[in-house]
Amino acid sequence: MRIGVVADTHVGEVLPALPPEVPAALAECDLILHAGDITCMSVIDELERIAPVVAVQGDHDRLAGIDLPRERVVRVRGRSIGLVHGRRTRAIEMPAAGLSLARRRAVLLGLHRHMARRLGPVDLIVHGHLHMPVDTVVGGTRVFSPGAVYIPEERDASERTGVKGRAYMRFRAGMTDDERAAAVGIVEVGPEGLRVRRVLLRDVRADG
Repeated sequence: MRIGVVADTHVGEVLPALPPEVPAALAECDLILHAGDITCMSVIDELERIAPVVAVQGDHDRLAGIDLPRERVVRVRGRSIGLVHGRRTRAIEMPAAGLSLARRRAVLLGLHRHMARRLGPVDLIVHGHLHMPVDTVVGGTRVFSPGAVYIPEERDASERTGVKGRAYMRFRAGMTDDERAAAVGIVEVGPEGLRVRRVLLRDVRADG
């Protein structure tokens, strides 16, 4: 079974529409997981033309009037996948952002352990929010994020004002081109377990 993973589409808020490379990359999927920051329900409608969609709420979705569960657990062929956006309170996120900038690497202050506690025992945790790829193991649980469909570098740099905005872009400047690139993910569920991979949208041919 093939599961598509999408996060941080931000359609209607930043992007005018879902990039055609997204449905092209997910065309063969049997199920699609959206890890939040949808910001326009037309995204779900478009993805559901491909396969059933399970989605959770991101922090920008609340502002858009979208009401979805904050986390969900999906069971597929004897495997369990926890789905969550990944945002925590400002009291945690701001120090994490400051440390990430100072150390020039992602400092998440226990983010993935926090997810694992909230979701309980699962085989895989899928999340978004960071706009950067994650593929790691925490406490024996695989944690995966493909990164985001919307990447901040595609927005006019002059709109990134304030200390937080400028600091965030300086942090992203230390990432590789592939890490910054817009992407979706694929989870293959088979007899051997779960396999995950990123698909960079720039490598996808979108006909039409």
